[in-house]
Amino acid sequence: MLMLKNGINGVSTSDIANALGVARSLPYKHFKNKKELVLESFKLFFWDRFIPEKTNSQDSLRQVIEFCEQNLRDIISNSGRDFGAKIDVFSYNALYIEALKHEPKFKRYSIERAVHFRKIVLRAIRRGEIKNVGVEFIMRVNWDILGRAVDVITETSKQRNLENMISDIWRFYALIKK
Repeated sequence: MLMLKNGINGVSTSDIANALGVARSLPYKHFKNKKELVLESFKLFFWDRFIPEKTNSQDSLRQVIEFCEQNLRDIISNSGRDFGAKIDVFSYNALYIEALKHEPKFKRYSIERAVHFRKIVLRAIRRGEIKNVGVEFIMRVNWDILGRAVDVITETSKQRNLENMISDIWRFYALIKK
């Protein structure tokens, strides 16, 4: 939440520790410095909760969507604890862009995750799981739908918005499924 409000450079490790209610030295027991803490937080916040870090060659796009759906449901059940306040999409996306611009390791990780998802989509096309309507198109639509994940935790009817988002990703999958 602090970085959403103040940006990456507007928050110190002490600020983070204070917001979490832990000793200022605790983050340094797990991370060498603020950059490492930020990197690991961003990896989870922006990527790992939506796309499994590792998939094997047998995983279908459907299984990846199921993983994403479960994590979205977990976000809803933990939304108050995870964030402690409303998050707006603009702030979420602005922080993501700031992270890409100023955190080279996060940018590399984001590229790796996008390439990983691209491979999942290509594998689904090769196997005949989905129609080849264009890999880039499929990826963009999925990112557009997942980009609304933050909407889920900001609205009064979180469950309804979550269901709409999950429904949209499954409806899109049904459109491209063979």
